Amino acid sequence: MASPPAVLPGPPQQALVEVLGIATALSDAKDLRTLLQLILRTCRRLTCSDAGSIFLVERPDLRRDPHAVETLWFAASQNHTLDRRAEGDGQISGLEGELMELRFPLTPDRLVGWSALAGEILNIEDVYALDPDLPYQFDPTMDRNLNYKARSMLMVPMKSTTGKVVGVVQLINRKHDGDAVITPETVTTNTRPYDGFDRQLIEALASQAAVCVERTQLLDAQEKLIDSMVALLAGAIDAKSPYTGGHCERVPELAVMLATEADRATEGPLAGFSMGGEDEWREFRIGAYLHDCGKITTPEYVVDKATKLETIYNRIHEIRTRFEVLLRDAEIDRLRGHLEARDPKILDEVYAARKRQLEEDYIFICDANIGAESFGPDKIERLKVIGQQTWLRHFDDGLGLSWAERERRVAGCGDPLYVELPVEERLLCDKSWHRIPRDAHSVPDERYGFRMDIPELLYNQGEIHNLSISRGTLTPEERYKINEHIVQTIIMLENMPFPPGLSRVVDIAGTHHETLDGRGYPRRLKGDQLSVRARIMTIADIFEALTAGDRPYKPAKTLSDSIRILAGFRDRSHIDPDLFALFLRSGVYRLYANRFLHPDQIDEVDIDQYL
Repeated sequence: MASPPAVLPGPPQQALVEVLGIATALSDAKDLRTLLQLILRTCRRLTCSDAGSIFLVERPDLRRDPHAVETLWFAASQNHTLDRRAEGDGQISGLEGELMELRFPLTPDRLVGWSALAGEILNIEDVYALDPDLPYQFDPTMDRNLNYKARSMLMVPMKSTTGKVVGVVQLINRKHDGDAVITPETVTTNTRPYDGFDRQLIEALASQAAVCVERTQLLDAQEKLIDSMVALLAGAIDAKSPYTGGHCERVPELAVMLATEADRATEGPLAGFSMGGEDEWREFRIGAYLHDCGKITTPEYVVDKATKLETIYNRIHEIRTRFEVLLRDAEIDRLRGHLEARDPKILDEVYAARKRQLEEDYIFICDANIGAESFGPDKIERLKVIGQQTWLRHFDDGLGLSWAERERRVAGCGDPLYVELPVEERLLCDKSWHRIPRDAHSVPDERYGFRMDIPELLYNQGEIHNLSISRGTLTPEERYKINEHIVQTIIMLENMPFPPGLSRVVDIAGTHHETLDGRGYPRRLKGDQLSVRARIMTIADIFEALTAGDRPYKPAKTLSDSIRILAGFRDRSHIDPDLFALFLRSGVYRLYANRFLHPDQIDEVDIDQYL
C-alpha cells in the first residue's frame, strides 16, 4: 500500500496534536498491525523521514525449546521512495508483505538489535560511515537488494510499563523535502541528521507504541489462556471416559460446519442470520467446546453404565453365584435323598426340573440386565417372583466394609450390622442400604431457574429396582445424574467472569438439551427462547451421539438410521426444522460422516423424503 507523501514538520503544537491523535487511536483500534502502521506513519510525517520500520521482539517459550533464541520481526514497514518508484512502474511495491515474513536473531551486532538489547537510542548521521570498532555495524544487504541507500537513521527502543523492551522504532533518511525521492546519487543532498527534537518526539511515540504492543500481547495471552483452558477441560472430559472420548471434540466440529452453512444462507428463514466476525466465531467455538463441561462432575460408572446391575462392577456376576448356590442346594437335596433310600428316578426328575427352572430364571435375569428391550409389568412381576427364592448365607456380610458403607447400613438406614448366622437371603433384593440419600448440596439453587424433577434419592442400587428399569439401563436417579451435567455446566459457566466478547457462551453451551416444544431440560425453554446458535448445538449434539461408535450401551447407528431418528425429533418439535433441512441440503451430514464415521456406517440416504 502506498504511503501518503511526507510533509515538513510543523511547530511543536502540531506534534502534540499528532501524539494526542495516536493516544485516541490507541483506545479505539483493535488490530495491532493497523495501529503500528499509523504510529509509524505519524513518526515519519513528524520527522520528515523517507522510510521506517517497527520491529517487535519475539521471545520463545524456552520450556518447549530450550535452545530457541529471541528474534526481531517487522511489525510495520514503510518506504516513500520505493512506493513512488513502484507507482511510476504501475506496480505495488509489496515491500511490507515481503518484510513481514522476515525474522532474524536478536544480536548486538545489528543496529536494531543493539538498541533493543541495550535499551538505548541510536542516532546515526551516516550508517555507511560508522567507526569499525563499534560493537554494531550497518548491514547494507537490503539496500543492495532494493536499490536503495540509507544514510541518517534513528532507532528508539519501545519500552513497556515495566521497562522491558518490546520492540524498536527505526526511522531512515530524514529529508529536507518531504516529497523527495531518494536515490543513491541524491541521498547526501536530500537527507539530514535527526535532531534532539526528533529524538524526544519519537521517544514519546515509541512509548505509546510499546503500550499498544503490551496491551495487545496481554490480550493475546489472555485469549490463548482461555482457549487452552477450554481445550484442556474438553479434553479432560473426553479422557475421563474411554467410551465418550472425542465427543467434546466432534460436536464443535459439526456445530461449526452447520453454523457456517447457516451464516451463508441468502434465502429462506435463515437468510437474516449472521454469525458475525471472528470474535463471534471464537465465542461460538468456546461455547461448543464447553457444552458438556458439567460432565466432569458426573461419575464415570453412571455415564458408562452398560447394564442395569452395573455399578462399580457388574453385579450380575454376584447374582450368578447365588444361582450356583441354589443349584448346589438342589444337588445336595438329591444326594441326601439317595442316602435316605428314596426313589432315585423321582429324585433325578425333581433335580432336573429344578435345574431347568433355575437356568430359565437366570437367562431371564441376564436378558433383563442388558436393557435392550422394553421391560413391562408382566416381566417385572416375574422378576419379583424369581427374587422371592431364598438361599442360606453363612458368612457375615458386615465385614470388609468401608466407613461410608458401614455408616449407611447402620446409622443412615437402620439395618442391623450383625445378625445370627446362618440367615435366609432373597435371591434378588432391595435392601435399605441400597438407598443412598440426597444431601442438600446436590439440589441446585433456585436462582438459576432450573425446572427439573429431582428424585428423592441420590442413587438407588436395589437389585429389583435396577432390573425393573422399563427401558435402557439407567434408573430415574441415574438418569437425573446424567441430565444434571447440563445443570452443572450452566452453574460452572455462569460463575465464570467471561469478558463481554464471550457473553453468549453460557447460552451456546447450556441449552442443547432444550426442545422447541418446551419439554427439554434444564429450564424447559420454548422455541422463541432459543437462539439459532443454541438450536445448531442441539442438532450437533444429537447427531454425534447417534453416530458415535464408542458408547458401551449401544452400537453405532448407520447414517440413514441417524437421519431417520433426527427427522423424528423434528416431527416431535424437538429440533429446528429449518436447520435440519439445511443440515441435509447443504450436505453437512455427509461431510461429517466422511470425516468421523466408520465406512460401514456410511450408507445411502434419501434426503428427499425428509424435506
